[in-house]
Amino acid sequence: MSDSPALIYLEADDEITAVVRRIREADADRVVIVAPGRSRATSSVIALRLLAREDREVAIVGDALTRSLAAEASVAAYATIDEARRADAGSPATPSEPRHAAIHVVRGPSTDDTAPTLAVTGVADDARQAETRQVLLAGSRPMPRMARRQRVNRSVPVAFLVAAAAVLLAVGIAGAIVLPAATIIISPRSEAVDPRTYVIEFDDPESLSGMAASVQTVTASGTYTDREPATGSVLLFNWDNVAVEVPAGTLVAAGNQAFATLAAVTAPAGELTAEGTIRAGEVGVGIVASQAGPAANVAAAAIDTVLNQGTASQLRGFPNNQARLVSNPDATSGGIDATGPEFTQTDLDAAVIALRDDLDRQVSAALDPEVGTLFVPGEPAEAVIEGTDDVVGMRDQPTSEISGTLGWEGHAVEAARIEDEARARLADDADALREGYELLTDATEVEIGDATLVGARMTVEVEVRGRSTTTPGRATVIELVAGRPVDEARQALDDLGDATVNLWPGWVGSVPEFEWRIDVRIGGEPTP
Repeated sequence: MSDSPALIYLEADDEITAVVRRIREADADRVVIVAPGRSRATSSVIALRLLAREDREVAIVGDALTRSLAAEASVAAYATIDEARRADAGSPATPSEPRHAAIHVVRGPSTDDTAPTLAVTGVADDARQAETRQVLLAGSRPMPRMARRQRVNRSVPVAFLVAAAAVLLAVGIAGAIVLPAATIIISPRSEAVDPRTYVIEFDDPESLSGMAASVQTVTASGTYTDREPATGSVLLFNWDNVAVEVPAGTLVAAGNQAFATLAAVTAPAGELTAEGTIRAGEVGVGIVASQAGPAANVAAAAIDTVLNQGTASQLRGFPNNQARLVSNPDATSGGIDATGPEFTQTDLDAAVIALRDDLDRQVSAALDPEVGTLFVPGEPAEAVIEGTDDVVGMRDQPTSEISGTLGWEGHAVEAARIEDEARARLADDADALREGYELLTDATEVEIGDATLVGARMTVEVEVRGRSTTTPGRATVIELVAGRPVDEARQALDDLGDATVNLWPGWVGSVPEFEWRIDVRIGGEPTP
């Protein structure tokens, strides 16, 4: 349901059942019933108690008598719609005291055809309409005339004066209750004000600044592959008594892993020692594994075979020689066969773009004014990005991170302040309003246009549209309607605007002549 109260305006002949139905159909937690002077639905306490039983808060706006009846029925009552709305915002309702009947007895001389009468005037406790009854005093006789005294007492007793004042006061109160009343509601006509354009300057806009920060992940999309053969060196042993030429590419092996010599070398002839043995001639040469991979990374002395048979026979010198023909003094190394992720330039560029976009988004959000604020950004700054060095070519990790910052600044002015200044400009514009007309503030629309910043001064262009009207005074309205039939009264008010004339009681056909019994409201508000 709506938070604002629903307003239900009654006609004089509305029945209570129709009012209850309208309350239940209202889409609001609080319902304010506006009674036109007196109406059938609000003329009794019993009917008002039916309204108090509804499952939402009900309040009555009416004249003094209606509020009195509402007080007896435990229904909140107010004199004006504005009071009812303020009560909805938290102000307590002003309680109304129940009114009781005032009875006046009038006695006078009677004849044979006319008996003394008792005039009963007032409002019954059950809040029925005030009525006047003439009650015959059956069997009454004429009052005998008092003999005229010889001497007249010209002094007036104090008690008599007090009683007379009380009677006059009672008569006045009864008259206020039972005399016809009228409520005149006028919604003044208005005319459009041509759009006006103004340039407004603000020397003290609010200065704002901040820093956006972001971190983005770089994801490696490339793949590297490393296949390298192991390398090392060997010593070739020549047991023959002549030198042996060993060509490049000669194969030697450590088990199943073969290596090829990298250069052609000559192994010197072996020498006969004093003990009668042969000391082999030695020559060193570099080798490379025949296949890539870590399997060729063999330990020292693991290479022990010359696979080329011709070269091996020459180095052996004699057939039954079992001595070693080759050996590697050190382990071979460098043999790899590996693959894995690798960062490319494309990966880094994509992450940088995403980082800049995020920084721009944050700054745009910061520069986007809050509701009710006009914000003018300052000069754009340059983003600072870190962590991009050495990313391209990085291997063996799937992700990396880069970071960045971007500063922003600007100046802001509340939109309400701009709108107030624009309305004030329109109200003071002698060329915008006709003489005798005033601006309707609630009907003024302000469109805020471009804003520029020069140093610390903000300049805003606005376009203002509105409506203006003339407001009739209470005396003017009363002069037009007092004592007139209701249709003539409405016609007389036609030039002032849309007028509603509500009379109480409902059977009254003319506006009262007494000024104090006419309630004038301009736009629904009481006017002095």
